[in-house]
Amino acid sequence: MNHNPHGAPPPPPYGGPPMQPPGHSKAVASLVTGILSLIIPFIGVILGIVAVVLATGAQKEGFRGGMATGGLVMGIIAVALWAFSLVSCLACACTMPWLGW
Repeated sequence: MNHNPHGAPPPPPYGGPPMQPPGHSKAVASLVTGILSLIIPFIGVILGIVAVVLATGAQKEGFRGGMATGGLVMGIIAVALWAFSLVSCLACACTMPWLGW
């Protein structure tokens, strides 16, 4: 029952919502950018690097959980995959006789 005369909702019980552990936001952002780095072409390598940086930052802040680890692993896989794709495309292009290389 609302006893506030101004119609505002009552305050949350026990002083407010529970606090998130330190580094939680970075861990979530790392996981999201890690997933996107595997899906989005051409800027995936940049997103992969961002995912690795965010995951290591979350782990340095003390966050221990699967989100940071997942973002780190997906970021590393994305960077390796996109680097391999770039190298293989350049190697294939260099073998084309019409390029004159």
